[in-house]
Amino acid sequence: MNNWINGQFTINDLLLVPVYLLLIVLIFNLFKPKDKSISPFFMRGLYLKVLGGFLFWFVHCWLYYGGDSWAYFYSAKAIGNLLIQDFDKGYLVLSAKIQGLDIMPYFNSNTGFPATYMSRDFHTFSVCRYSSILSTLCFNSFLTSTILIASLSYIGIWRLFKLVSLLYPKIKKQAFYLIIALPSLLFWGSGIMKDTYVLSAGCWFTYSFYMAFIERKKIFINIILLLFNILIIVNIKSYLIISLLPGALLWLNSAYLKNIKNSFVKFFSAPILITLIVLISFFSFQNLSSLMGKYGDVNSALKQAQVIQQDLLREDAYGENNYNLGNIDGSIGGMLGLAPVAIFTAIFRPLPWEIGSPTMVISAFENTILLLFAFFLVIKINPIKFIRLIVTEPFLVMAFTFSILFAFGVGIASTNFGALVRYKIPLMPFFFVGLYIIYYKIKNENIQN
Repeated sequence: MNNWINGQFTINDLLLVPVYLLLIVLIFNLFKPKDKSISPFFMRGLYLKVLGGFLFWFVHCWLYYGGDSWAYFYSAKAIGNLLIQDFDKGYLVLSAKIQGLDIMPYFNSNTGFPATYMSRDFHTFSVCRYSSILSTLCFNSFLTSTILIASLSYIGIWRLFKLVSLLYPKIKKQAFYLIIALPSLLFWGSGIMKDTYVLSAGCWFTYSFYMAFIERKKIFINIILLLFNILIIVNIKSYLIISLLPGALLWLNSAYLKNIKNSFVKFFSAPILITLIVLISFFSFQNLSSLMGKYGDVNSALKQAQVIQQDLLREDAYGENNYNLGNIDGSIGGMLGLAPVAIFTAIFRPLPWEIGSPTMVISAFENTILLLFAFFLVIKINPIKFIRLIVTEPFLVMAFTFSILFAFGVGIASTNFGALVRYKIPLMPFFFVGLYIIYYKIKNENIQN
């Protein structure tokens, strides 16, 4: 009961939560899609997301005394209080014009103090900054803030579901379960954590990229939303953009080539498009590198992977539920040598015998089903046909490129299953739905034959 008395659950929660739940439902109902083929899924998904946020809050309060989620919240609360007490100082902290430990003198006993370990790291503290406005709107209620953040993060995930429903209208129901209702995504992607923000931003990025550059609809607003989500990703988990951009640009290339029907024109267009993609990639990374900090170039990214690996192997901080793929020696060759096992680990582990805590049970169950399903597909079709199906479907090019690149980075650096089940969630909706699309295509071919 101590953790509840310390302010993680108060009488304010009992009063505010029903009111905010009603407001959330009413507001989301106003934006319910008019398309009757997907509108039934909209509110259903919202309810599940809110439930995921509540369960995350509940489990972390009871098992982990709030954990990092509580630290994010009370740091956000302190920023919100500072904005009210002294707007000029609060704005400097909120806008990151003052960073690191330099912000600490701005706070006092009336505002409360942000967690020192969070204020030291720009990416971690970005979650506190973004959450501060929302916590203030929720009258500094931990549970209400969690529910509001879960609800807002649902918008990005819904966009990915909407995109897949547009591209593959026959699998809406399956896409709903694989993108929105997957238990790991509902739990780990609904709390006040980095993972909630980047999962939503990554999904929304994908939708806006498609609409702006492939479908070419509402270009201006979609480019604005694209840049907005890139900013969120770069400020919180900048390495995610390293995996997203190549996948998106290959998607663009594949989509344009697919639209060219003449084989002769396609043959000569391919190298031109690929050259353009390479130039756009180079230009994008050049402009983003200054924002990506430690991930802005290859050498610093390799060093950061070594640091993360060693940190997560500390049993005193992260427990004994570790895995070790081998030491990162700081060379590109060494990293590539670990790639296959790192990718497998990130996508398919932990497995049932590797469960080390109650929160890993769901992830291990999902991974087992995914592994069996992937094994079934490999048996059903040969690897060449498998790759051909991916190459001929532009969305699958993006989904698997992103999933594999991201899995490589996460798998090689995580080293701790407790961290891995959270870190991997941005790739899960892409990889899961990608595999199902392949299954659907094979099944359709067999029916037609």
